Amino acid sequence: MKNIFYILLCTQIACSEKEAENGTCGTVHTVTTTDDTSDMEVYMDFTPEDLTIAVGDCVNFVMSNTHNAVEVSQETYDSGGITPLDDGFEVDYGETLEVYFGEAGSHYYVCQPHAGMEMIGTITVE
Repeated sequence: MKNIFYILLCTQIACSEKEAENGTCGTVHTVTTTDDTSDMEVYMDFTPEDLTIAVGDCVNFVMSNTHNAVEVSQETYDSGGITPLDDGFEVDYGETLEVYFGEAGSHYYVCQPHAGMEMIGTITVE
């Protein structure tokens, strides 16, 4: 019985810590892409491309089937590279993912197949 109680207690603590880590979103912002190639400027862009949010806000990435969003270092971003940042966010092709930003700072991300065509974005957390 003690073991069951301990497991339940640990599970509750783990869930509470996970919820605290992920946080409850202040404001949810949305970044989208499109597969509509009738306007190549829109097709090769995140909307919005640059976003400023508050600490505790979330960004809901809504990727179309031909685009992804991968967080990269500033150095990789500045050089037009595509190597993912260790422990950075990665939103796959066609995926929708909400990402929590709990600390101030700058985040850089790219669409890997289109980074060379400047399909890049930034999130500034203040």
